[in-house]
Amino acid sequence: MGLSKSKSATPQVKLLVSPASARIPWPLLSWLALGGGVAFVVAVLLSGARLIVDPYSPNWLKTAFPGLVNSFEAAPQTADEIQAEMRSQGITAGQPIAWPQADRPQAWFYPILKNDGRSIEELWVYRVQGDRRQRVEQVAIRPLKESFITTPLVGTASQVASVDSNATLASVKLMPATNGPWLLLEGQRRYGNTVMRYGQILSYQPRTQRMHRLLNWSSPAGQPPQWQTGSEQLLIDQTVGLRPSFLLYQLIPNDPPQLQEVSLYRSVYGADLGTSLYEKALKLAQGAVWSHSLQMMQSAKAELGADWSAAAQTQLDLIGLHAERTKAQTEQTWSSQQQHILTYLIDGQWGKALAILEDKPEIYDSTLQRLARDFDALWRAVTIHLQVHPEDVPTQVWGALLVTARQSPEAGEDWLTKKTGSKTTLERLQAVGRSPLELASGDTVGGIGGSDAVGETADGTSASASALPATTNAGRYLSLVGQARAMTAPDGGWLRSQTLPTLVPGQTWYHIDVQLLQDSSGWGLPPTVTAANFWANSLSLRRQLQLFSGNYPVAGLAVHGVKTTNSGLALLAIGPEVEAPVLVATGHSLQWLSTMPWQTAPISPVVGTPAEGNNPATPAEIANDAVTGPISSMANTIGAQLSLTPGQMAQLYPYLQHASLDLTGDPTAEQLFHLGANLPPELAISPGKTIIFSGNGELLYSDVGQPQSLLALTPKSAERPATLLIEQADRYTLMGL
Repeated sequence: MGLSKSKSATPQVKLLVSPASARIPWPLLSWLALGGGVAFVVAVLLSGARLIVDPYSPNWLKTAFPGLVNSFEAAPQTADEIQAEMRSQGITAGQPIAWPQADRPQAWFYPILKNDGRSIEELWVYRVQGDRRQRVEQVAIRPLKESFITTPLVGTASQVASVDSNATLASVKLMPATNGPWLLLEGQRRYGNTVMRYGQILSYQPRTQRMHRLLNWSSPAGQPPQWQTGSEQLLIDQTVGLRPSFLLYQLIPNDPPQLQEVSLYRSVYGADLGTSLYEKALKLAQGAVWSHSLQMMQSAKAELGADWSAAAQTQLDLIGLHAERTKAQTEQTWSSQQQHILTYLIDGQWGKALAILEDKPEIYDSTLQRLARDFDALWRAVTIHLQVHPEDVPTQVWGALLVTARQSPEAGEDWLTKKTGSKTTLERLQAVGRSPLELASGDTVGGIGGSDAVGETADGTSASASALPATTNAGRYLSLVGQARAMTAPDGGWLRSQTLPTLVPGQTWYHIDVQLLQDSSGWGLPPTVTAANFWANSLSLRRQLQLFSGNYPVAGLAVHGVKTTNSGLALLAIGPEVEAPVLVATGHSLQWLSTMPWQTAPISPVVGTPAEGNNPATPAEIANDAVTGPISSMANTIGAQLSLTPGQMAQLYPYLQHASLDLTGDPTAEQLFHLGANLPPELAISPGKTIIFSGNGELLYSDVGQPQSLLALTPKSAERPATLLIEQADRYTLMGL
């Protein structure tokens, strides 16, 4: 049997496949991230460089970082397109300003005006791109607070009542500067007799094309800020009257630039370098004793030598500006000796000022009155000078005279006695204001004393003279208002000194009718008292009497007698010859119209027409909305008094001054309106007229169309309203409210 052949087994191959790996290729991703970061940084650097070169070109960084640059931008336009766009939007623009010059400008500034067409509301800045202009900035122009504007008037005779309304800016111009253009915005406003200029200084930076506010300023001297020649110092003149006041700012050339005020109240040296001379010079400057301060500061500079700093030099510069002005004033020719004395006092030349007063006893009373008006500033100067030089006799005497002017002769002597204890200095004070004849005879100031006698008048005629009572204190009577008439010689009936002085050329005798008297209870008619009683209670008053021509003091008076008349009281006095009518008053008796806190009248420029848009009836100057009704009624009355149409009233408005004063003691203040100077001739109305209303709009007084003018008022008392002093062609009259 043969063997059978079997099939062989088919081979099988099994493939074992492992699962995919889960590992991340970190090295590759790291390289990708690094590359992306480098690309981003390069993009940022390139975009940043482009932004620096052209800040206002399209750039993704502006969207990503909106605070990085000024993101405001508009499409470039031609000048005509800009004007057309403004007209279509009802926008009024002032004259555009080119920088640096109109034929090759790099930037244009457009002042955008409010609806009144006068006040600047915004400033639009355009950069130049060929023949087109692209707006790159618009800055809101904020008005200044009147309380800031009137700050330089505080403590002066021109000080006004506190106000907190807004004052807009009406003009703009380029101001010289070394680091790009500066813009000077300005406005003007009248306060009494003072026209204040005020404004802002803006700096424009061409690189970033941004505007920066640098400084708000105001000047009662009517001068804009000015660069000092050859320096980076900006000067602001805040002088009022004869007393100079300057602010000095040092330019700090940062980006943006800064103005740093030079202070005289901070030492620039530490204890190791500060010197006695430097500290004393600063102290004197703080008291406005300028010339002496300058001398000491110059000595301190020499003493410090190489340690003298730039900051100390700016202080020296500021002191020098003041000293130059005060010294120049002492060298001028003045119309009155009182003014010359005041210039010496302001300059700190106490000895020269005292020498004039000692040589001119006839101006003693009027000088005291001037001291009373300038008391605060002079008292500060005297006290600080005595801190530096406590033994200076003329300064001590002036301190006593200031106390005399403010209080009484007895108070002045008491102050000097406590200050020095020197009998010689006290005798020098007592001799001031006394003529050589009085000093030789031993008469007291005022020529009082004596017995019943018959003396001779200046022309040799006899006049009955009764003895004057002795006066030992200031007396109860504080102020008076009266009218004087000249006479060749005293008539009879006077209670007067035994011997009357002989008149010198230019002098005359005056009979003064007393019309109003003030004591501690207020103002009133002369009381029914004896002549002797009045004399015994009027020493301080008699030494302050002055002659006035209008509202201007002419000279002091020397009172030599008193008598009662059918109409009240009369005084006998000697003074300079003045054309009639002649007003007699103590300097602080009256509130003159010229020194009142006048403001812009709170009346809509178009009477009877409601205010619209941004042209309101100046409500900030009205106490509250409840006053609007009476004010509108007053406006209509004023228009009727002056026979003006509403359009003419709108034209008059900038010249109409307003003050709110309590004249009667009513719950609401009285409203005074005054027609200022330089009225438009086409209105055909006389300036200087005054209209007074009660708080509810009732007409109390008007001299419109009358041959008279309101000159001054007496303050009201608890029992008596204010009295009006009215000037007429040949006399003064008093009128009660």
